Amino acid sequence: MLQVRNYSLIVLCAVLFASCEQKDPYVNPGNVEDPQWKITVDTTDMTASMTAIVKVSFTGKQGTLAAFMGDDCGGIADYIDGLYYLYISPSANGGSVLANVQLRFYSPDLKRVFVSKQTFPFVNDGNQGSVSAPFTPEWEVAK
Repeated sequence: MLQVRNYSLIVLCAVLFASCEQKDPYVNPGNVEDPQWKITVDTTDMTASMTAIVKVSFTGKQGTLAAFMGDDCGGIADYIDGLYYLYISPSANGGSVLANVQLRFYSPDLKRVFVSKQTFPFVNDGNQGSVSAPFTPEWEVAK
């Protein structure tokens, strides 16, 4: 009888250990240091705006939300009262064609960079979201 109890205990420990090993990028921290993004697009004659809410970090600290067109950073958001306010300047992709915008979010709590699953075209004077209905991107962990 004692031998059966020991075996059950080993199985139970193995199940608990296996469940603890699963890594959830929205809960378990990574090892990415703050990327210190800088705006690399130098145009102010065309802009778009966005009001967004980011649902990634669970401890309440603000992170950094930025808009990218390829490798060019076209804007970094201001964080005010739980919302991110972002002004985006365009990046020329191949000269005259404007590139699609993709959002990136750095979570200092999780030490991870997240990228938005969807992209959207830059539209001069365009607006995504509002204070009453903020844009809420879907995220995946950056590779």
